[in-house]
Amino acid sequence: MISDKDILSLEKAVDKYWADVLSTEKNNREFYNIATGKEGGHQLSDRVDQLTTAFISKAYPLQSGYQKKKGKIISRSMGDIWFKNKQNEWNPINVKTGLTGSEGQPNIVSLKRVMTSIMDHTMDSYYILLVKFQVDPVAKKISHSVHLTDILNWLSLPDGDNVVAFDSGPGQTMLKAKKFFDLLSRGVKPKKLTVQNKMDLLMVMYREGEKRLRENRARDLKKFETCYKRFATVASNVSFTIDKEEQHKFGIES
Repeated sequence: MISDKDILSLEKAVDKYWADVLSTEKNNREFYNIATGKEGGHQLSDRVDQLTTAFISKAYPLQSGYQKKKGKIISRSMGDIWFKNKQNEWNPINVKTGLTGSEGQPNIVSLKRVMTSIMDHTMDSYYILLVKFQVDPVAKKISHSVHLTDILNWLSLPDGDNVVAFDSGPGQTMLKAKKFFDLLSRGVKPKKLTVQNKMDLLMVMYREGEKRLRENRARDLKKFETCYKRFATVASNVSFTIDKEEQHKFGIES
């Protein structure tokens, strides 16, 4: 895992980097326009990821690295960038971007990949580096804040304060961004968990997710069985025709 000293160092360095980037009128307006434009969240996320990882790589050349294959960075790496601690252990860091007012549930990482990595003894933590932006529509400016944390420690919070969701369909864990930043603003900090504690909580999350998936699929199957029987009964006596009025719901325009 990454030491508290290195976490603070990374947070301060990335925070200063973005303060410098946004300090010029040109850059501030550029990022303001990206954040408030069409598909702003996705474009902002890609740009922030690229610039932040490039900065960390340059600022910490001996402690940072990327997963590569044949010399090329792997696009679906466990971490956008990896950070090496004093024990020469690599730790994945996933760069996430938040925008005040449009906090959704961004994907974090595959739950199975995290659990497999822990059980293979290749990982004991999973860090997310959140660069959050806030736009001022009156001044047409943008500001930021930076937070680096082991998201696995947050699994210990009670259900009402849970900031990690899991959908067993795609298998992804997701960050409840608004809840997470609300807790940060109130000064909430999770306790540090042992690796076994983390695995226990991850396994609980996995079991509950699989249970919900089975229940949802059974409910969907029952629903479609009923609809199919109704359709089949009518279809056996009437020729199939397109309902042009129903097609209006597609909102097609020539």
